[in-house]
Order: sequence, then C-alpha cells, then structure tokens
Amino acid sequence: MLFDPTKWPDWFQIVRLLCAFALTAGFGIHAYNAHKQEIVEVVSPRKWMYWLYSMVFLVASIANFTQLCITLIFRNYEKASFHLGYSTLLLVLSYIALLAGVRRKTF
Repeated sequence: MLFDPTKWPDWFQIVRLLCAFALTAGFGIHAYNAHKQEIVEVVSPRKWMYWLYSMVFLVASIANFTQLCITLIFRNYEKASFHLGYSTLLLVLSYIALLAGVRRKTF
C-alpha cells in the first residue's frame, strides 16, 4: 500500500502535484532567465538549449497543472495519469545534468 500511489490519500496527491507544478515552473523560469543571459553571445550553443528546456518546462507545467485540476475535480487519482510524474522527473534530471555540464566563464 505504501508504494501504490493510487492508494495514497487525496491531500497527499494534491501536495505532490503542487510540488511537481512548482518544480517545473521554477526550472522553466530559471531556464528562460539563463537563455536571456546567454542571448548576448552571438555564437553560444547553450542559449538554444536553455530556450528548448524553458519551452519543455512550460508544457510540463501546463500538463502538471491540468493533472492537478483533474485530481481536484474528480477526487480520484486514477483519473489523472501517473506517468506524467515520471516524465517530469526525467525532465528535471536531464536539466540538472545540463546545468552540471555548464561552466561559468570568468572574465
């Protein structure tokens, strides 16, 4: 029962979905701000990676918010897709890997 997300209480599902939405929105804002900082360099390949991640995080945020609304309306977690959580986790981990590979330039 502990590892079966369909058996978790509704309040825990809502908190988990709110955290996922906040996480994807926060990383999306961070990626867009990094894109704006990199845009001053004409030949920076990272600026397009940041832009791509910011758009993907925007879509993931909309999907997480939609899943949260479905869960709130139907009060049944099985109506909302559980696979969105896994894809959000993979998206966040791949963005963290991108950030780990970026080296700041010192002037």
